[in-house]
Amino acid sequence: MWIGTLSSGLFKFDSVNETYVQYKNNPKVANSISNDYVWDICNYSNEALILSTGAGIDKFDLRTGKSTNLLNNKIFSNLNFSETFRQTIKDHNGNIWAGTYNYFGLFIFPKAANQTQNYIHLIKDENDAHSIISNRIRWLYEDRSNNIWIGTEEGISKLYTTKPFIQYRYSPNTKQTLGGKVVSSITGNNKNILWVGYAGGGFDKVNLTTNKITQYKHDENKENSLSVDDVISLYADKKGNIWIGTFYGGLNKFDLVNETFKSYLNEKNNPFSIKSNWVQQILETSYGQLLVGTNDGLQILDQQKEKFYNYSPVVKNNSEKLPEILSINALFEDREKNIWIGTWLDGLFRYDQQKQFLYHYIPEENKIYSLSASKVTSVYEDSKGFIWVGTHSGGLNKFDKSSQKFYHYTTRNGLPNDVVFGMLEDNNGSIWISTMKGLVKFNPTKETFRIYDQSDGIIHNQFNWHASYKDESGKMYFGGQNGFIKFDPNTITIDSTQIQISFTSFKVFDKEATLPQSLPTTKEIILRYDQNFFSIEFAALDLAPAHKHNYSYMLEGIDPEWINAETRTTAYYTDIEYGTYKFFVKASNADNIWSEPVVLSIIINPAWWMTWWFKVFVIIALAFIGFAIYKYRINQVLKIERIRYNIASDLHDEIGSNLSSICVDGQLLLKSKLLSENERELSSDISKTASQTLDAMRDIIWFINPKNDEGEDIIFKMRETASKLLVGMEWTFNAANAVRLDSFSLEQRRNIFLIYKEALTNVIRHSNSKKCEVVIHNQADNLIINIKDNGEGFDVNSVRKNTGLLSMMKRAEKINGRLLIESKNGIGTSVLLSVKNKK
Repeated sequence: MWIGTLSSGLFKFDSVNETYVQYKNNPKVANSISNDYVWDICNYSNEALILSTGAGIDKFDLRTGKSTNLLNNKIFSNLNFSETFRQTIKDHNGNIWAGTYNYFGLFIFPKAANQTQNYIHLIKDENDAHSIISNRIRWLYEDRSNNIWIGTEEGISKLYTTKPFIQYRYSPNTKQTLGGKVVSSITGNNKNILWVGYAGGGFDKVNLTTNKITQYKHDENKENSLSVDDVISLYADKKGNIWIGTFYGGLNKFDLVNETFKSYLNEKNNPFSIKSNWVQQILETSYGQLLVGTNDGLQILDQQKEKFYNYSPVVKNNSEKLPEILSINALFEDREKNIWIGTWLDGLFRYDQQKQFLYHYIPEENKIYSLSASKVTSVYEDSKGFIWVGTHSGGLNKFDKSSQKFYHYTTRNGLPNDVVFGMLEDNNGSIWISTMKGLVKFNPTKETFRIYDQSDGIIHNQFNWHASYKDESGKMYFGGQNGFIKFDPNTITIDSTQIQISFTSFKVFDKEATLPQSLPTTKEIILRYDQNFFSIEFAALDLAPAHKHNYSYMLEGIDPEWINAETRTTAYYTDIEYGTYKFFVKASNADNIWSEPVVLSIIINPAWWMTWWFKVFVIIALAFIGFAIYKYRINQVLKIERIRYNIASDLHDEIGSNLSSICVDGQLLLKSKLLSENERELSSDISKTASQTLDAMRDIIWFINPKNDEGEDIIFKMRETASKLLVGMEWTFNAANAVRLDSFSLEQRRNIFLIYKEALTNVIRHSNSKKCEVVIHNQADNLIINIKDNGEGFDVNSVRKNTGLLSMMKRAEKINGRLLIESKNGIGTSVLLSVKNKK
């Protein structure tokens, strides 16, 4: 173990033998450590350490214990000072990074240092926002992506190991700087020269080989200088001339050989002059025409005659003509030699030179495949022949020539902003798009977007229209605020590293939950039933900006599918029922590479009245109560049955016996010869009444007796009654096998039987019929009893007050039944009883 101290030098501690060796600075001893203040120790190799001391940087030999001050080494002889170095690290390439504490910035000692390049010195530059934030270094760190993080007195700086975006910045206080702050246009005419125009800053010639910048501005003292410094567009023609469109300065032609300018300005009395001094776009067609788009229309410049003519292409087939007054924003010629004209308010025009037909595309409210906005900013054709149209506030449009449809891509699909300025296709088929909120790489096949902003190394998130260019080698240039960027799309690779996620907060009712251990190490959280309102916070363990990460989460058992939280880092859940749940969350990096989900188990215990033991207790208690009620009802039924049986027995034994005696006595009395005629008639009535009463009493006794409660017994009783009453008549009795009267109450069964018996009695007494038919069956949920005879019949309306019929009707009403009596003279009578079955 090696220990650095303040004022006591370096210690080597042997933990096995518990001994130590001290190394201190001794001016009299060669190769001792440079200073006794050892701020940091870096493991350089298996044979050496790098010491950050109060007097420079030492390379300490582990074998000999000797130290060499790197600042005194001849390859670093250009450093003529000895200062305190707070920390030193070795990066993945073996280079040494050393941070000073006394405001001398950061030093990089390359592994392959030589006499001409001993070191690299990085200090704070007030004119460069991307320099280190402070010259007083406190800490250095290399992350897993090989980026260097620099902790300073005033904050943190990040130094990318690889910088895919090369910045050309506007730095007015430096000698070699861009001529303006806002880049308005970019073009080129060979691999090494770039032409960059500025709003209010003229334009520059940038030599990409030497990085030399030549500025061209308006000079009142020069007759042939640039007309104005407000440059809107630049265009390099086939002859090598540079055409400059300006804001109220007309059109300028720049002769590269003589470096002179010729201006074309609007002249009120000259019909062949340029229409407007506000020149937006310039295009040289494959036919050699030089189109000049101004704020007031599109013209052709006849370079030999130096005259401007309105662009009025020949049209056929009743095609509309190009309006003379248009604000031209974009000009483009595709591979089929179609001329595309983008305007500010009038949509997009396409002139087919072969068909001589002018197409006009505008937004149409009821057509989803129309142009998305009337303000067109740029037009571009990709390698597959699709036309890409950038709009202001309408996002990106892809036009398919075969289907004549515009497909829209906006912020809803993944664009950072709906103002699209420039579009370029790389060699892999991806479309690079500049917007007001960053640079976008769009994959047309997968329809995915990757957004690059200032945190990725671009100068500014706000780009500008006309400021995009792709050179012959495939490198791209995009300009906007503060300058422009240059990059090779092939060097911008996808970061396939999966980021890690950690839970940072767990709150119950918006208060931090008390856990037995720290949340990142917690795998399971147990809550009470009344703690079912909770939130979970999480974060990606990555040093990239927060807006570069997207999150998805799911509470298994609650969320049916993954929830796309975008950049939100909190999940809220309310009124969750008791149970065991698993919370999953995953995150993606800036290149949409998703991590493996992390999981947190959440157990919500039930309330005591919802626990299993309480439910078992309730079930047992309910079973016991149910059994007690059942026993009580059985006892009550048995008690009633005994009462019914006793009543039936008493009626049979006592009243039945007495009525039988009266009947017998009446019959004996009728046989006496001593009775007068009145007495004989009276005795006969008494005997008949007693007999009828006895018969009715027997029926009552039969129904009261619980032994006769079975439905089959009642059907048998009804058959038996028919056989007694219909003696001497042809009769039939048909009862369906499924017919039972068990579901009817005792009162209902008695009334059904009495209605049935009364109907049969009426057949015997009044019908004078020879045949009777009884049918009993079920129809739906109704019991149907139908009694038919072939007797004389009667007028139903005239005998409705008959006692027997009224009795039958009242009994049917009492049991909620329906009694239907139909009769015709000479045909017979039908009595139909329908009673709703409760089962």
